[in-house]
Amino acid sequence: MTARTAAHAVRHARHLLLDFDGPICDIFAGLPAPEVAASLRELLAASGVDLPLSIREQDDPMEVFRFSAGLGKGLNHAVLKALTKWEMKATETSRPTPGAVELIRQARHAGRSVTIVSNNSVDAVTAYLTRHDLLMDVDHISARADADPELMKPHPHLVQQALAWLGAIPSESVLIGDSESDMEVCKRTGVVAVGYANKPGKVERLKQAGADYVVTTIHDLLGAS
Repeated sequence: MTARTAAHAVRHARHLLLDFDGPICDIFAGLPAPEVAASLRELLAASGVDLPLSIREQDDPMEVFRFSAGLGKGLNHAVLKALTKWEMKATETSRPTPGAVELIRQARHAGRSVTIVSNNSVDAVTAYLTRHDLLMDVDHISARADADPELMKPHPHLVQQALAWLGAIPSESVLIGDSESDMEVCKRTGVVAVGYANKPGKVERLKQAGADYVVTTIHDLLGAS
């Protein structure tokens, strides 16, 4: 599981799949995720929802969105719309992950496909890539476009959608992600899992979640493409 073997795996893959928040950028770098989660909670509370303690203390906006799925179509769609709006705003101050641009462009230069597979919205991913002049370097975006949070990773939907669009064989594809859900979806789909441990304690968590390889910086993969 060394960086060298991870780089080797990327070099021999035909298709490079990248999670967005983490491997590409820190989307909420300038607009903290807890603030977004608080705004979504306020929306629900203002609609008369009695929020359980677990949601009142929840700082992850994705988890508030997941919770909204059980509140009926109207509230679910309202939270989806608000979350997407916040994500779009967040892309204005997102912090690029060091090495990400180089990795994408090296892969393109080597003739590999590049696809973003993300639980963030299609609109936010597209906005970020456009802002950073990367949209033409990405073949496909398979990201959140549905009000059903159950279709987000670790559900295989987004990865399977990407593989179908590419006409790709899972074993010839590598996904670089920074969460346990990314590693889990790789196990479910047969895609090679490269964990990006960008925070303390993540190396072991990603390994336990099924990572085939783990790196601590995207720079570890440069030169692999």
